[in-house]
Amino acid sequence: MRRRRLINRAGSLWPGTGPLSTTLGKRIVLGALVIGLAAVPLAVRIVPLGLELGEPAPRTFRAPRSIQYVDQTATSALRQIAADAVAPVYEFHQAAQTQARQDIVGFFASVSSARASHSGDATAQVAFLKERYESRVHTATIAAVVSLPPESVDSVARSVEGLVGSILSARIREGDLDAARDQLARSAELIPLALVERFVVISVGTAFLEPTVTLDEAATARARAEASDRVSPVVVAVQEGENIVEKGDIVTARDIELVSSLGGLEQGRDILSVGAGIVLMSLLILAAGAYWAAYDERVWGRMRDLMLLATLLLGMMYITRAMSLLFPEVSPYVMPVPLAAIFATLLVGSAPAVVLTVLTTVAGLLLGFSGGVQVVASLLASLAAIAALSGLSQRSHLFYAGGFMVGLLGLVSLGTSLASGNAAGEALMAGLQGVAGGLVTAILMLGLLPFFEFVFGVTTDITLLELGNPSHPLLKRLMTEAPGTYSHSVMAANLAETAAEAIGANPLLARAGAYFHDVGKVVRPAFFVENQADGQNPHDTTSPSLSARIITAHVREGVELAEEHGLPQEVVDIVRQHHGTSVVGYFYDKASKKGAPLLEADFRYDGRKPASREAALVMIADMAEAGVRSLPQATPQKIEAMIRTMVRGKIDDHQLDDTSLTLADIETVVRVYTRMLASVYHPRVEYPEPNEDKEPHASQHRQPQGA
Repeated sequence: MRRRRLINRAGSLWPGTGPLSTTLGKRIVLGALVIGLAAVPLAVRIVPLGLELGEPAPRTFRAPRSIQYVDQTATSALRQIAADAVAPVYEFHQAAQTQARQDIVGFFASVSSARASHSGDATAQVAFLKERYESRVHTATIAAVVSLPPESVDSVARSVEGLVGSILSARIREGDLDAARDQLARSAELIPLALVERFVVISVGTAFLEPTVTLDEAATARARAEASDRVSPVVVAVQEGENIVEKGDIVTARDIELVSSLGGLEQGRDILSVGAGIVLMSLLILAAGAYWAAYDERVWGRMRDLMLLATLLLGMMYITRAMSLLFPEVSPYVMPVPLAAIFATLLVGSAPAVVLTVLTTVAGLLLGFSGGVQVVASLLASLAAIAALSGLSQRSHLFYAGGFMVGLLGLVSLGTSLASGNAAGEALMAGLQGVAGGLVTAILMLGLLPFFEFVFGVTTDITLLELGNPSHPLLKRLMTEAPGTYSHSVMAANLAETAAEAIGANPLLARAGAYFHDVGKVVRPAFFVENQADGQNPHDTTSPSLSARIITAHVREGVELAEEHGLPQEVVDIVRQHHGTSVVGYFYDKASKKGAPLLEADFRYDGRKPASREAALVMIADMAEAGVRSLPQATPQKIEAMIRTMVRGKIDDHQLDDTSLTLADIETVVRVYTRMLASVYHPRVEYPEPNEDKEPHASQHRQPQGA
């Protein structure tokens, strides 16, 4: 309760109106905050072992294992030389000539249109053409064209089209355009034209000259890439124990690259690579949010789940950065790699955990903590943890899961070390380090899970299973003070759980919610018919309006009891919503028969409409189980008809509007409830009365039979 009050108090500080108060606004703020916090460990680049380019080495660095090191600097230089030796690839555009001709024809057609539209007004004609061709043809050229006599325009147009078409039949690059313009001018000199006409031919033709050959960047890039790929990597063999750089030696780029390849130095300290890493991480965070918004409505709709996933991501990034600072030479096999995926699986779900695993894996790469096959190992360990914990049904199973993680990380570390080319002894040591990492993971999983459950108010499947224990104080009170209600709740729980499994809802939440949905009836149990064993009904001497208030009060009182006993918020919501805002029909009809003016609102529950599929299932199970008890002859046909009528009434009363139940889901629920209720409340066989005149069999009195 104290935690909830703190959360509510903190929530009251958030703006109640404006863009930030909307669902999308809150998530945008959260995303921006996560991106900003994720940028900090990426920007703070630390060299744990103290190597600085151009500076004396603080100590001697020896290779911890034998490796074949690819000299990336030398390899890149050779490949660049090979790529630069490839000549650019050009592409000839045969359609350039045709397009130029069409553009020239279109230009002179516009000249004719200008003259027809603005006959005798040269200024208007120039303005008309400038509006269409100013970006391509100079104003002076347009004015010269307009000044031509009508009989000259056609011959000038043919001359321009012929000259440009002839020139563009050749291969002309961008750098050849000046020569093409000179050729156009020389050719125009050979045509018997007036001075103005020749000026127009040259100017207009020059405007429509375009290169017919362009650089094929894709083909050039492919050719250069192929030439680069043909260059074999420059491989340098380094033996275990061999000095890479000795103390006092000036550190070279090759030294830093070699130490980095051995996992002893971070890379990418320059601003460009840091910025690229931050941008990449930001894009991944945005992509994850977009994925949840589009394909996982449950996660996107819960701010708590998004905050939890953000906390796990940021926690992994900051812990990794702290480890690289405080324990620079720690083995990556000791790190509890799958921990974020484990908590995401247990607290949110397996699908969001997979997305988070992708984010944490990329973050580990950007932080420089893992590389090569270790990335595969971390992915494998995290995905295996998700698969192992997805079906967890009891808290005690966490210990088995912890043992599984110990063995898994040991095996993965051993395989990773062997895949890296290490000797059997070194691989065995890596496997032992993986076992240690698995033990750390298991301890942290068991120790931190209750902390996350409490801080974020998460209701795990394990918690829901524990709520079904009859020894729960609230259930014990319901069992002893309102036994009829308890029996009804157990049956409603069976119905809701089975229906939830059938439609893909959360069966454990539906079951737990049904167990506690009527717990408010323990305040006045005698006012509810299932607890009236002596046949006396207090409502017989109570006004209908007061009876309705007593009946509807059990929702509010149930919520108070649920919160008092610390039930999860999801269960409290089902208690609050299981009647929605429905009308207490029996007492409303009873009051209406007296003829007095009535307000329907006085006979409605003051709860909230179901906001989840599980709450809707409990609502339908509650009324279906209670309704079947009232049927004199509960045949399957009557049960189904009654359930359909009740569900139709809830739909017409808009009680299910806020849930995501589909018509197919409702049909499935009706069939499930009909089958289960028919198997319990079917007509009984009437056994005949015993015949008192019949001689009892000897075995009935446990007497030996005669010989």
